[in-house]
Amino acid sequence: MASPPRVLTVPAGTPFLPCLAEAILAGRLPDAAGKPPAPLDLPKMTLLLPTRRACKAMQDAFLTASGGRALLLPRIRPIGGADEDESLIQGLSEDFPASADALEVPPAIDAVERHLALTSLVMRWHQARLAGLSDADIESRPAQPQTPAEASGLARGLARLMDLVETEGADLSRLAELAPAEFAEQWQQTLDFLKILAQAWPAVLTASGKISPAERRNRVLALETERLTRQPPETPFIVAGVSGSIPATARLMQVVAGLPQGAVVLSGLDLTLADEAWAAVHPGSPSHPQFRLAGLLATLGLERKDVAELTANQYRDRFAFVGEALRPAATTAAWRDIGERLPPERVETALAGIERLDAGSPEEEAEAVALILRRAAEDGQTTAALISPDRTLARRVATRLESWGIAVDDSAGRPLSKTAPGVLLDLTVACLASDWAPATLLGLLKHPLTRLGLPIAQVRRGARMLELRTLRRPNLGRGLDGIGAMLGLGDDAEDADAALGHHAAISGMAARDRELAALVLGKLETAFTPLFALADGGAHSLHDLVSAHVATAEALAADETGSADALWSETSGETAALYFARLLEAGSGPLRLSLADYPDLHRSL
Repeated sequence: MASPPRVLTVPAGTPFLPCLAEAILAGRLPDAAGKPPAPLDLPKMTLLLPTRRACKAMQDAFLTASGGRALLLPRIRPIGGADEDESLIQGLSEDFPASADALEVPPAIDAVERHLALTSLVMRWHQARLAGLSDADIESRPAQPQTPAEASGLARGLARLMDLVETEGADLSRLAELAPAEFAEQWQQTLDFLKILAQAWPAVLTASGKISPAERRNRVLALETERLTRQPPETPFIVAGVSGSIPATARLMQVVAGLPQGAVVLSGLDLTLADEAWAAVHPGSPSHPQFRLAGLLATLGLERKDVAELTANQYRDRFAFVGEALRPAATTAAWRDIGERLPPERVETALAGIERLDAGSPEEEAEAVALILRRAAEDGQTTAALISPDRTLARRVATRLESWGIAVDDSAGRPLSKTAPGVLLDLTVACLASDWAPATLLGLLKHPLTRLGLPIAQVRRGARMLELRTLRRPNLGRGLDGIGAMLGLGDDAEDADAALGHHAAISGMAARDRELAALVLGKLETAFTPLFALADGGAHSLHDLVSAHVATAEALAADETGSADALWSETSGETAALYFARLLEAGSGPLRLSLADYPDLHRSL
């Protein structure tokens, strides 16, 4: 006899992972009437969480819930990301190893490899369109990609569309059915572009022997669902914190909820919203924050009343008020009677402790948030976090806190272009793209990682002399040769007048400063030799361009000993090294571009 589905929720406002760990150690999961597990029982339990980050945090939650004593932890595995399914392929336990079918699932194509392949396909599509059009037709056509960077942007959109379609289990070959032939010409042009996914892309995958990340995740989850159905485990099996937005994941959760010792734990399911409003959430209100959870309950065949709370809701009135504020539009007429459901005194109590701050500018907002977090950090007894969809605000706050010596953990990460190695790598190609514009060149010379094989003091003093003698005076030359010519001009009054400008600080510099500036300029030109070698206007493979880019950046970052280790050190440097290694591995494909096109493509990647 099948067990009734067991689905629970952790109320909004309650820390999810600590609550989950406490319930497991207390014996309330997966069975509310259970008993605390013995020390050797925990490793037999399987716990599936959304991401690797959640798995790592879950370990800390168990440590806190146990009072700091040593524990043998459950098998904690992620199932949320397309690159996080290896544990499912290998089998979630020794008692139930993965099937041969699961082991034969082809590998997923790497994200960088996929992006470059799609970029190449977009460029080929564009060239094919131009080959069959007259000049008049080209003028009348909508904007199409003209550069590799523009093709890269379209490739990113194609990848997102591919993931969405395959996540929902739809068929890319049916894209042509989206718009009948009698629709506007623009629709037909769009469908013509989408043939890249329906016709050209499958051939790329076949040649590589790989499949798309979303398809691989769906296959692995389907095989694991089949295994659990065929061989239900006798040990506890829990899926927690997963919204079920991916159909394949929802089907897995449906099986887990019905296992003899299985349970599904949701996060923040609204049990206070009126029934008529809840009925309008799914499928009529896809923008509602509870839409995914409502759809999951429909998939599981459950009503909201079938879901129990894992722990008492300490903030029921507060979130009842929030739920009323976020009612589906079709039910907002009930706001006229909100006072009967939530009397003002209950709302006032529920919102106690919530403050609102009106900032005059984004900078003032970031400063205020940083000060609040700093106060919490100095208190020593308060836990604080900034939750915001605004990545600019988060970076500003993190930067301000770091200036006070407070290290913060940004769960969203930081763009590579905002780190020290990323900025140096970007400035390297930006100098070429801008034809050595003064601001870009100075940014490169004054970057903390720029050493040019010299002591840092000499680099800075030479850069300062170059700035005064060449970049603050009219320069009719081009590139490094023009800068070198300006550096050779005299610095007395007559020569200065001949140069159409003179900076007063130059007269205070000795002749050795001019020699040092020349040395820095020469070292700079030598460092860029690998990139200069590709400046012939011809098309090169991305592998060759990236190799030259890396060689130039390492020459710029080399210290007196010739070591460029500082460029690839710490988390940001390691990430940059991994990124360029993947580019080099995938860069030998059909994509060809000139050195002039490379800087913009680099930024798009």
